[in-house]
Amino acid sequence: MVQYGGTTWVLGIIALIVLAAYLSFFSGLAGMLIARWSKDPSRWTALFWIPAIWIAKDLAVEKMFSGFPWCTVGYSQYQNVYFIQVAEIGGIHLISFIIIAINVMFFRLLKIKNWKRLLAPLFVFMLIYAGGYGLLKNHSLRVADIAFHQAGIIQPNSNHDLLFDFSTKQKVLNHLFNTSLALKNQGAELIIWPEFTVPIYPLQSPAQKDRFTSFSRRQVPILAGFTDFQDSDNVFNSVMLFNGDKFEKYDKFHLTPFGEYVLFRRWLFFVKKITDEIGDFTPGKTLHNLDFAGHQLATPICYEVIYPELSRQLIALGGEVIITISNDSWFGKSSAPYQHLAMAVFRSIENRRYLLRSTSNGISALVDPAGRMVYQSPLHKPDQFLASFQYLKQKTIFTRWGYLFPYFCLFLLSAYGLGIIYKKYKNRFFQPRKAKNILA
Repeated sequence: MVQYGGTTWVLGIIALIVLAAYLSFFSGLAGMLIARWSKDPSRWTALFWIPAIWIAKDLAVEKMFSGFPWCTVGYSQYQNVYFIQVAEIGGIHLISFIIIAINVMFFRLLKIKNWKRLLAPLFVFMLIYAGGYGLLKNHSLRVADIAFHQAGIIQPNSNHDLLFDFSTKQKVLNHLFNTSLALKNQGAELIIWPEFTVPIYPLQSPAQKDRFTSFSRRQVPILAGFTDFQDSDNVFNSVMLFNGDKFEKYDKFHLTPFGEYVLFRRWLFFVKKITDEIGDFTPGKTLHNLDFAGHQLATPICYEVIYPELSRQLIALGGEVIITISNDSWFGKSSAPYQHLAMAVFRSIENRRYLLRSTSNGISALVDPAGRMVYQSPLHKPDQFLASFQYLKQKTIFTRWGYLFPYFCLFLLSAYGLGIIYKKYKNRFFQPRKAKNILA
């Protein structure tokens, strides 16, 4: 917010403290509830209620005020392949639940010091890994005969620190088109550019749109991220698919607060957006996939990929592969690009889809439906590569039955809380009225 949003250091620090305090409120409230079951380690009910409380807290953070579900507990296991396969049943929240439950088992073990109880977490470990192996094996057998396709992914190493004059724009565009042609000659059926490559408006510039249309007709279709600036009240962050004379686009549905619009603008009138577009971005009107060669492409943009429910909805609508484009140049040299990629991995497992990721300066990647990193680009370096993937149509339990597990935890927790309130106050508020003595 300081470097790209023009905010002073003082306001930037205050904003960081406010955000930390806001997120800490949920964790603190969850901690107060968890303390109820932590006092008596012998209570087996803690194995359910403690993780359920935390999952309900995660759901609240994900939903309230646009949500900020960044790096919840389960994402820490993104490289633990067999452990995380059960995400196809209950999503990332089920993984978080299991991790916390196992930690509660070890907590009980340390408190009670009955080493026979070590068998419980060991049994859970064996069950989860065996189940993960079985789920992965079953998926592999089901898709073994499906044909592979090739896409070319470009990471241009562009960022917002570069000043784009006309000459620079043309140089960057020429490089991107030349790289696209090279990938097409290697067998790519579709070329993917990231969210931010060069600040142009193809839909508002007939010459630029004609260039994309002509190239995609004669050489290879291009999917890329650009701004659709219709007017000051209609500014869309879009994925655009140039496929000869056929054109489609998806407008970002869930915008990034303070990145693309100012949350609570009425009170935070002094805060600028990080992006340099005039006015706030406009959210897309519908969630929909893009049609390419008879296949449905699910294209969550940047920040959208950290929302499990949004990607699930796109796959439920028929998405056969997840293609996510992002501009992570805002993060600079930090751990955030790695965290962003780790979260995207779980969208593959939850829905059993290949994930193709193109970013401005890292980390671009190809992730298979098991969440395995087939390839990833270096951070802050230009790169381009071929991604072999399958168009998949089968739907997981997670995709079919919705985003139910965290709501299930929240429902049970609410019912339990209402039960406690009822027991505590039933004598005060729920006493039966005395019958009137009609003779009197």
